[in-house]
Amino acid sequence: MPDYDVIVCGAGVGGLTLARALGRQGRRVLLLEKQQHAPPVHKGELLQPRSLHILGLLDCLDTLRAEGALTAERLSCRTADGDEIGALDYRSLPGSHPYCLVHNYATIKNVLTASLSAEIRYGLRADTLLHDSSGRVRGITAVGSGGRSEEITAALVVACDGLGSRLRTQAGIEVRREPYTHQLVGYDLADPGLGPDIAAHLTRDGLRLLFSMPGGRARLYAQVPSGQVRKADLAAWTDTMITRVPALDPVADALRESVPGAQTVAAWRYSADHWVLPGLALVGDAAHCVHPMAGQGMNAAIADAWTLAEQLTDLTPAAVDDALARYDAIRRPALEYVSRLSHNLAMLFTDTSWRTRVVGHYMLRRNQQNQRLQTIITYNMSGLGVQRFTLRDRFVQFGLLPDRGEVPVHVR
Repeated sequence: MPDYDVIVCGAGVGGLTLARALGRQGRRVLLLEKQQHAPPVHKGELLQPRSLHILGLLDCLDTLRAEGALTAERLSCRTADGDEIGALDYRSLPGSHPYCLVHNYATIKNVLTASLSAEIRYGLRADTLLHDSSGRVRGITAVGSGGRSEEITAALVVACDGLGSRLRTQAGIEVRREPYTHQLVGYDLADPGLGPDIAAHLTRDGLRLLFSMPGGRARLYAQVPSGQVRKADLAAWTDTMITRVPALDPVADALRESVPGAQTVAAWRYSADHWVLPGLALVGDAAHCVHPMAGQGMNAAIADAWTLAEQLTDLTPAAVDDALARYDAIRRPALEYVSRLSHNLAMLFTDTSWRTRVVGHYMLRRNQQNQRLQTIITYNMSGLGVQRFTLRDRFVQFGLLPDRGEVPVHVR
């Protein structure tokens, strides 16, 4: 008999969501995390409506609110001067969560960890995969901080170990990483009272994403060309950014004070050509990576974890592998659409060429004036499902056909 039903390798939000969902099913779950203490990071702070639904089913949502999570109902696209040119308005969505919640990544992890029905072992790295005589994955060799290794077996191993996934490499699954030509610098600063909107300022130098955080804090993500702004130059670069974006005047002093703690966030895009092998599944960044704008990576990992847990109804090898095939068939096509959507929006928001800025601003204003177009984009970003644009929608978007005032079927 295996030591555990499932070994989850990686205690990020995706791994924790999976461990929590499986623990509620009564599974024997081991959750491994190679880091003893994870440093605070600027990422994964925006929970989309589908993720809120899942966290509600996992009894996490009330705790997250009690921990001070902020409600965000609109992603407002603005000029450098602060004038709104478009918006994603979550209030138009169906369901019980027509909004997003904002909180620190560490707090989201802590909420998922509380009352977790799983064994957690920190400082233990999943090092190599174990296979049975048929080649099926049957467990892992784990290595502790002192170099001591041990074999641990399970009916299923799940790699939630990030974009550089060691287990993915062990399994021989390749990914073709496509780096973006920019990075995001994340600033943690005092909030002067920004309000509930997430403000995406589309400037001639790229994206400046500004929003309130719990505890009287705020976050700014500023686009920079990859490798062109060193830490030593960041103070001067920040001064220049403030000068060129008048909408940042209310946070100018707080931004300058936050420079020493600023973090750089890389931007990648990839998806493995398959996410499963017999006895093994990939979840979150181990399987895919999307542009970090709007927290789509974290939200996709939550959806991966929930879908995988829903498929695991039996733990015999044949039943597990059938469940993995269903998981791959459900989530990989859905992620491919999310990836394209995230990429297209990221390019709309981050491309600094004058042609893209002119066309992008025009399209955003067209969407702002058309409830159908605005709601479709918001719905697709929310994780609730996929509603594709019709050919007529595309013509309306470019001003080639008149707006007939139609409402998407999902919000009628």
